[in-house]
Amino acid sequence: MRFRQHGPSLVVQAPAKLNLFLEVLGKRSDGYHELETVMVSIGLHDTLRLQPDASGGISLRCTLAGEPAEGRRRPVERLSTGDDNLICRAARALQEATGCRQGACIDLTKRIPMEAGLGGGSSDAAATLVALNRLWRLNLPSDELHRIAAGLGSDLNFFIDSPSLAVCRGRGEQIEPVPMGRPLHLVVVRPREGLSTGAVFRNWEGTATPQSSDRLLDALRSGDLGTVGETLHNALQAPAEQLSEQVRKTLRAIDGTESVAAAMSGSGTACFAICRNGASARRIGARLRAQGLGRVFVVRTGL
Repeated sequence: MRFRQHGPSLVVQAPAKLNLFLEVLGKRSDGYHELETVMVSIGLHDTLRLQPDASGGISLRCTLAGEPAEGRRRPVERLSTGDDNLICRAARALQEATGCRQGACIDLTKRIPMEAGLGGGSSDAAATLVALNRLWRLNLPSDELHRIAAGLGSDLNFFIDSPSLAVCRGRGEQIEPVPMGRPLHLVVVRPREGLSTGAVFRNWEGTATPQSSDRLLDALRSGDLGTVGETLHNALQAPAEQLSEQVRKTLRAIDGTESVAAAMSGSGTACFAICRNGASARRIGARLRAQGLGRVFVVRTGL
């Protein structure tokens, strides 16, 4: 997460994430699922511009970033800008937790695809909490922001402190940052269709022998790219492939490249290739883009 002051406004870059490992350990009594997941931030981000509003109201406008050469923006389809939007819910939750009477006008420029397993909505909401804590001069400590974030969703906590890499447990709210031995170069492909997280979880049938992320984490710490590729795991990938031919097609296409390994992120539909270096990532990205599979992003870990 990166911040820039622009007059009275605070501008924030809210990064996407990828799940390099995701194991579902079972369903909890609160309706969520118990998870163990390894997530990385990547250099694909939404941008939020937040300006204080003395009226106390929370307003949100969302636009979709156009191609850089076009220099235009267009409204985001299927994304509510009302009180049900997670950004608005985060702002209201911060007001309620602190008694703050200030409001905010928020402009969101959307780059992270929706219904992709890339965490864009959670990242935007986490950025809202952190930014408004600064903008409203509330000075809440990180652990209090984490408490508010945990009440809003499972992925928000990962983004509050913006680690490059972390293992997350519970329903995703227990965050343990992990050092990385080397950055990862990646190609992310978001097929033309999305998937509902609920539908994918409903299609998950469980496992008698859950996998552990320990070997992957050791490889990420040491920078052992080969072992990283061998230990990618996503328990939701098979249920998503059953629901989406496009996920299956995308993974097959990535497997046909020079990439180290391929996997799906979160509940999909975005899939990613781990590449040996930046030059390889650019070649693979161009090849996959030419196949018309969907939106293709060549990125690296971090923001």
